[in-house]
Amino acid sequence: MTDPHELDEAVVEDSDAWGTRQRVGAFLAPAALLGIWFAPFPLTEVQHHLLAIFVATVVLWVTETLPVAVTALLVPPVMAIAGIAKPKELFAPLADPILFIFIGGFMIAKAMTRHGLDRRIALSIVGLRAVGNDGSRVRLAFMGTATLLSMWMSNTATTALLMPILLGVVGTKRSKDAGTERAAVGSLVCLAYACSLGGLGTPVGSPPNLIALRYIEGAHIHMSFLSWMKIGIPSAIACTGATFAFYRWFAPAKVTVDGTASIEPVHAAMSKGERVTALAFGLAVLAWMLPGLFELFGAPGAATLSKILAPENVAMVAAALLFAFRDERDRVLPWREGVAIDWGTVLLFGGGISLGNQLFDSGLAAEISRAFVAATGIHGLWELTFAATLFTIFFTEVCSNTATATMVTPLVIAVAQELQVPLTPPAMAVGLAASCAFMMPISTGPNAIVYGTGRVPMSFMLRGGFLLNVACAVILFLLLRVLSGPFGWA
Repeated sequence: MTDPHELDEAVVEDSDAWGTRQRVGAFLAPAALLGIWFAPFPLTEVQHHLLAIFVATVVLWVTETLPVAVTALLVPPVMAIAGIAKPKELFAPLADPILFIFIGGFMIAKAMTRHGLDRRIALSIVGLRAVGNDGSRVRLAFMGTATLLSMWMSNTATTALLMPILLGVVGTKRSKDAGTERAAVGSLVCLAYACSLGGLGTPVGSPPNLIALRYIEGAHIHMSFLSWMKIGIPSAIACTGATFAFYRWFAPAKVTVDGTASIEPVHAAMSKGERVTALAFGLAVLAWMLPGLFELFGAPGAATLSKILAPENVAMVAAALLFAFRDERDRVLPWREGVAIDWGTVLLFGGGISLGNQLFDSGLAAEISRAFVAATGIHGLWELTFAATLFTIFFTEVCSNTATATMVTPLVIAVAQELQVPLTPPAMAVGLAASCAFMMPISTGPNAIVYGTGRVPMSFMLRGGFLLNVACAVILFLLLRVLSGPFGWA
């Protein structure tokens, strides 16, 4: 579940200063727009102009010359000016129902942080007696907690919550012993990567999941909340397990008795705010999963229940509970805090849907897919799925994962349609792979936070992250390959 300060979506800039990448974008985006606009391409006028806008948008998203949300917000009016479609059609995606899942999720996550429910859950898990003083078990407890929380909370917020607790175990200062310091660094990056990987588990775990889900359903293929979890949960567990196993060899964990002594479960009674937040969160999770359970067991009324408990309905009703009750001081979630959510992600998603819709409606996506198939020679479902997985993982190292999923998913679906193969596996591959960027501090919010501790050398992150990128690409591909048949996706 996302958060009002979702740095891992690159909606908020790290600083106001322009770097080389932004300067390149400031030159390259208008150059690409004008160059393609006047170049002789064998396309219709609408397709030709849309291609110029699409490439310029990609450049701006990759270089972040403008905040990516601002670029997305400009997409509908620029397309309207270019005569791509009518303004009413172009701006409609800014109120797409799936955006309200983001809004409701943001508000629930905000309340969890406000009342400390997230911290209570985290400390209760990592403070279990079974964890003890074994270094590997301590690391695994942190990774498991991160995976569980980030299925429902922002990956970045989860990292920000758990990092100070972990630093209390491994030490806030560099160790003079090289082995001990390497172990500490390994634990720090493992926590960051687990926070990203946990987001694979549920549709609300990370925005790319919802983007993939939106495009799959846009192709008239029904996929419930529970259906995503069928692949999302195994993916999160398998990739987190692979990360733990790799770093157990690459940087074995150590821990001291004094460090673990400071981690204790929270025993204080829950405040009213915590109880109401827990109720809203629990009801949302239950209602999101219930229609899928009805479908799974063939219970009567499943179709009706799916309409009533549509994910966007559930998100907004659950969020409304936070404003309906008061704690000792104020409403459980005061409006002044509820309104301070990450509207940038909402706008980014809305603008991206608008652009994606026009890629299909104009026929440009089909033209691009035909060119892609001719250039690569890809002709099968699983070749496409593996290519989509690998490309997305490495492309998202330099681009926001939300922007990556927004750009790549509609094109992958168009290629699948051109090849006349099922589109669900490659589309899901993009959504899942977009959260698997481990090489660069700028790739995700969790990476940035762990790098910001000053303990993680760039070379350490690059070497381990590259191998983990490849490993996760293979794991995601194999899971999709094995599970798509039984789940009816291929």
